[in-house]
Parts: sequence; structure tokens; C-alpha cells
Amino acid sequence: MDKDFSEVTRDLFVWNHQCWICGTNRQDSLHHIMNGDFDEADSPFNAAPICNFRCHIGKSFTEEQKSMMLKKTLKYLIKQGYKFTEKDNKFLEKFKQYYDTNNKIGE
Repeated sequence: MDKDFSEVTRDLFVWNHQCWICGTNRQDSLHHIMNGDFDEADSPFNAAPICNFRCHIGKSFTEEQKSMMLKKTLKYLIKQGYKFTEKDNKFLEKFKQYYDTNNKIGE
């Protein structure tokens, strides 16, 4: 089961209203991009603000969507001045193939 995001992680996205999937200005939920039971599941780099009912409920994220959201979250957190933790670095290493621009998924 995915770990819940901390209040600190939720606060990082409090001023963002854009859905990472459809781009509308009405996201209403912070979802895990990569599902599963792993130590880094609650890293802010695994968080995506999305429209819950419109873009997620009843739908699974494609590999391309996962890559796009992971990259968007990375860019967003860097722009916010977020300081990476050891857990964040482990998350980024675990899913590095999604960030690799030479990988088909990352294109």
C-alpha cells in the first residue's frame, strides 16, 4: 500500500492548481505517480497534483504519463527551491529510467 504524503509534502504543492495530466487549473488531489510498497513511496518526487475524477479514477497511468509527471514534479520542486533528501535521491535513482531522455519513455 502506498504511504500517505506528509503535510510538508502537501504544502509544497499548495499553490499549484494545475493538473499534471490535463493541464486545467482545477487539480483536486495529490496522487502517487509510482504505486507500490517501497520505502521512498512518500517522497515529494512521487507526488502529482491531478483532477481525481476526471483524470484518474478508473484509469491507470501509462508509462508515458508516469514519465511526464515525474519530470514535471522534478522541474516543479527544483523551481520551488526544494532541498533533496537521502530518500528523494533513492527515489530518483530507483526510477531513473523515467527521467532518461535517451529512453523511449522519456521522449
